[in-house]
Amino acid sequence: MKKFLTAFVLTSFALLVLVSGVKAAKTRPPRGSATGTPVARTYTRGIYSTVRFRPDRLGLLINFSGFSGITTVTYTLTYEANGIPQGAMGTATPETGSEQRELLFGTCSHGTCRYHTNITNARLVIDSKLTSGLIIRKPYRINI
Repeated sequence: MKKFLTAFVLTSFALLVLVSGVKAAKTRPPRGSATGTPVARTYTRGIYSTVRFRPDRLGLLINFSGFSGITTVTYTLTYEANGIPQGAMGTATPETGSEQRELLFGTCSHGTCRYHTNITNARLVIDSKLTSGLIIRKPYRINI
């Protein structure tokens, strides 16, 4: 019993001495805010896109640029509102690409809009189809 207790104490001491350096995770950059700062910017392959919330945070504003070598861009917003799947989608071409896109978290009909509540699992996917036929997909997680 005495040998077991001594072995236990020595093992515990050795673990305390050997395990000395614990490093914390890197700090994360701040997310976009309601003041109009971008939620995400993408400069890599495919289309250049800037995604940000509307000032009232009831939708997203998307701007595209850099259509050289790209035939079409398809964007899809999916989310759940009160547990019910919802979504919106659209397409941009080099001819219409400079126009700002607005995707609402809700529906509009005859000038009346109804906005969804309790939004979860919001995701935006932007697919760029290159002139070579290759499709570049850029997924975004939207935290509301």
